[in-house]
Amino acid sequence: MIFFNLCFEIEFYLKIAISCTILQQIFYWLLHNVELKFLTQVLLYWVVGSVSFYSIGLFIEKVIKKNDTLREKLTARVKKVKKQPFPSFTAKGIIIGEIRSLIAALMIVYLAPEVNRGNSLLLNLGWFLMRIIAADFCFYVTHWLFHRKFLRKIHLKHHEFADSSSFVAGHKSLTEYIIVSITDLLPIFIFGYDITQLCAWTIIGNAYNLEGHSSLSIFFVPSDFHDLHHTCFKGNYGIQGFWDRVFNTLNPPTKKSGIMFPVASLENLTIKSSSRLD
Repeated sequence: MIFFNLCFEIEFYLKIAISCTILQQIFYWLLHNVELKFLTQVLLYWVVGSVSFYSIGLFIEKVIKKNDTLREKLTARVKKVKKQPFPSFTAKGIIIGEIRSLIAALMIVYLAPEVNRGNSLLLNLGWFLMRIIAADFCFYVTHWLFHRKFLRKIHLKHHEFADSSSFVAGHKSLTEYIIVSITDLLPIFIFGYDITQLCAWTIIGNAYNLEGHSSLSIFFVPSDFHDLHHTCFKGNYGIQGFWDRVFNTLNPPTKKSGIMFPVASLENLTIKSSSRLD
C-alpha cells in the first residue's frame, strides 16, 4: 500500500514534468531565433497564461461537463454536496483578473533570474520536476497557514464553494492572490527561469489547477483529493497528496483508475488478485 501511494504521487509529478517538457520544446522551436526583450517576455507570459486559463476552463465546463457520458465517466467526486450556483463572468471581474495576472507576470520576469536552458530534454525535465515538487511544498505551507485562525479570513472567499467548478480556481481575495503569487516566485528564484519554460509551466499549471477544481479526473488529477478539501475545509493542503502524506494532514482520497491513471488501476488489480487468493 505504501509503495502504491508513493507511485501514485510520483505519477502526478512525472505527468506534470513530461507535459511541461513537451510544451517547452514547442515554445523553444517557435522562439529560439527570436530576441525577446523584457516587456515582450512579460506580455507573452501574460497572454499565454490568460488564454490558456479561459480556454481550458471553458472546454472543461462547456464541452466535457455538458456531455453526460463524459461527465459521469470522469467525475471524481465521491462525497456528494449540495449544488451551488457559481458566480457569472462580468467585464469588471475579467478586467481586474487580467490586471492581477499582468502584474504577477511583470513581478516574476523582473525579479527572477533568467537562465537560458535551450532545448535539452533532460535539463528541462529535471527543471520541471524540481519545479513541481518545490511548488507543491511552497503551496502546501502557504495553504496550511491560510487555514490557521490568524489567516483564515483571507482564504474564506475561495471556500465559498463546497461544490466546485473549474473557475473556482481563480476565485480568491486580492490578499490571497498576492501571497500565492509571491509564493510561486520562490521556486523560480531557486532554479531561475527560461521564458519557454515559463510559458509551458503556466499552461500545464492552469490545466491541473482547473481540472483539480472541476470535480473531474481527466488527465492530471487522479482522485477527489481537492474536492475533499473544499468539502471538509481541512486536510489536503498540497497540490497533490505527497506533502500531506509527509506531514500527516492527508484526508485519504478515492483514487480514479483508468487508462490515464495506471498506478491506481494496477493497485486495484493487485487488491482484487489478493482477495481472490485469500
